[in-house]
Amino acid sequence: MDSPSRSNVHVPVLPKRREARLPATLSVRVLGIDAQGKAFHQAAVTQDISTSGVRLTGLAAKLNPGDIVGLQSSGEKCRFKVSWVEKNADDTFALGLQCVEKGKSLWREKLQQIAPGDRRNAERYPCNGSVSLRSSSFATPIWGTLRDIGEGGCYVQCVNVAPAGEIVSGQFILNGVQINGVAEVRTSRATVGMGLMWCDLGWDGQEKLANILKALSVNYGETNSTKVRALAQLDKLHQLVAALRERMESNHTLVDVQMIGRLTDAEEKLSTALKSLQS
Repeated sequence: MDSPSRSNVHVPVLPKRREARLPATLSVRVLGIDAQGKAFHQAAVTQDISTSGVRLTGLAAKLNPGDIVGLQSSGEKCRFKVSWVEKNADDTFALGLQCVEKGKSLWREKLQQIAPGDRRNAERYPCNGSVSLRSSSFATPIWGTLRDIGEGGCYVQCVNVAPAGEIVSGQFILNGVQINGVAEVRTSRATVGMGLMWCDLGWDGQEKLANILKALSVNYGETNSTKVRALAQLDKLHQLVAALRERMESNHTLVDVQMIGRLTDAEEKLSTALKSLQS
């Protein structure tokens, strides 16, 4: 028997998602009426998010496709329709949800409501923590160091950076406290780092952040604050040096004598600062 021709072979077409989804682990609260007709208000954890959808797991209440539930995160609430339900090995459930409130989102839309610079004026505190971020621009996590943090966002020193305007998610660990969050990249410089603005910190992230900032503000006001500020200034100098090197290498511009003089003056001042610490 002849083998079937290529034109007769049926190739299944897989449905494509309408939106790209970002892996994100956020603590959220889900409320509604379960399959038994009982009201519930329970915790769950997101696995990935998009502008109008979310995949979550760990919900104890049993739901059916088509049910409408409310989802709360970072003080915001939005109604979603259950698209599918799967039972986990621990008898909890994983769900796919789609927003039913037209033009509303718990995540990306909130960024559009904030004018540029509105939240950067909040106090930022120098710190030293670790960061692991997921971005659609990289197949592997972005590892970095948390250099400052505030109510509106943070700065992450890292080699790999996502472009400005991109949404990233991940874990921010400082003083033994982990915050899972979603943020927008506001500034980005290759091999140097990224400035991030908070988009969503989940159900419990805001409280964790408030406690961290309270502790940092106390330390900042102590006698050691001058040293902390000096270290923060060194971080800024590191960023400027990296940016200057990048500009000079990429633009192939000629360097005049005045530029060399400025760099020499800066070197002398840094040498003086170093000698003052050794005396």
